[in-house]
Amino acid sequence: MLTDTKIKSLKPREKTYRIADHNGLCIEVRPSGTKLWRFRYRFNGKASMLSLGEYPLVGLADARKARDQAKILLDDGINPSQNRKQEKIEAQYLSVNTFKLVANEYIAEILVNRSSGYISKFEKALELDVFPVIGDKNVKDVTSADILHIVRSTVKRVRETGKRGSGEVTALNNQKFIGSVMRYAIATLRADNDPTYAVRGAIVRPEIEHARPLTKEEQKLFRSGLDVFKGSNTVRNALLTMAYTMLRSIEIRRMKWAYVDFESKVINFPVSTRSNNQERTTKKNRLHLVPMSSQLFNLLKMQLIESGNKEYVFPGVYGKNDGVIGNTTLNVALKNMGLKTVTAHDFRATASTILNEHDFDENWIEKQLAHADQNKTRASYNHAKYLEQRRDMLQQWADIVDGWKTESSC
Repeated sequence: MLTDTKIKSLKPREKTYRIADHNGLCIEVRPSGTKLWRFRYRFNGKASMLSLGEYPLVGLADARKARDQAKILLDDGINPSQNRKQEKIEAQYLSVNTFKLVANEYIAEILVNRSSGYISKFEKALELDVFPVIGDKNVKDVTSADILHIVRSTVKRVRETGKRGSGEVTALNNQKFIGSVMRYAIATLRADNDPTYAVRGAIVRPEIEHARPLTKEEQKLFRSGLDVFKGSNTVRNALLTMAYTMLRSIEIRRMKWAYVDFESKVINFPVSTRSNNQERTTKKNRLHLVPMSSQLFNLLKMQLIESGNKEYVFPGVYGKNDGVIGNTTLNVALKNMGLKTVTAHDFRATASTILNEHDFDENWIEKQLAHADQNKTRASYNHAKYLEQRRDMLQQWADIVDGWKTESSC
């Protein structure tokens, strides 16, 4: 039997030679001086040899232990060499199924037709909060404990930055994104369950602050403030367009000149489809027509000169955000005007309240607010319904908005 002293004394020869230990274990000495452990065995009557590592990285005791483990496999009718090859294949399989790799595949394969903004949001969330925790973990081994750790850490991170919100919404979005990847992994036979289900309810979404109508003082401050607005003309015009049209801020931001028909005095927001591969322009992704008041018509004519040959009606001042103004620009502008508690969405609530008070047909108001018809088939054909009535209503509404400058009431 071998000893460490004897192994160390073995010298290289012109040809490779082996010295036996016991029960098939031997050490192979090569002309280069390298010493390798070998286990010689027979399987189904055929002689085979298994490498057990290099001496002294693998010592005598470890080599004997590895031989004994190989003999256990033989006793169970398993070929140790084939078993090792299978383990290598499984290790390679595991290495290409990390959560990060599956997530990137999901983005490339499934999100290919989503908007660039959504994909960017998805990728940023994963890079910031998810990949540092489970990115290198095999997707089938991701646990509910991992998800709970991620969402709680997300809340903590957002609160520590002190920038936007208390973190619950961001954490829930992260949980949703992880769930999407996990369900894709299940569909592609790389995972067996979605661990996000078990932690539903661990983070509670904060109550939504619903939009409210502007007070009379706020109405006057807004309209008179635009005449002395210190920001860019583009932001000023976007704010006034928002007030005149009852559009959402996202619809203002994504409005393109291709949607503006000066001849018919209508803004036509199209449906986003896979064929046109564009970002959705309205919340429910349905056709939406906005008749132009005379004020809006003149404002857009001026903005056409202001924006030059840009694609968007209200382009980003510094050329960022894919050419559109930032998603917080309008709200920040309102705060800078002294409207500290007013948001862009409050203008829709203001229009709805005042127009209802003026006895305009509720159907006209709802249609202009682009509130979705629950019947999708009917909604797809009704985008032009009440168009002339809405045109007259929006003209009267623009006159009301302009009247805020000099009157304390409507």
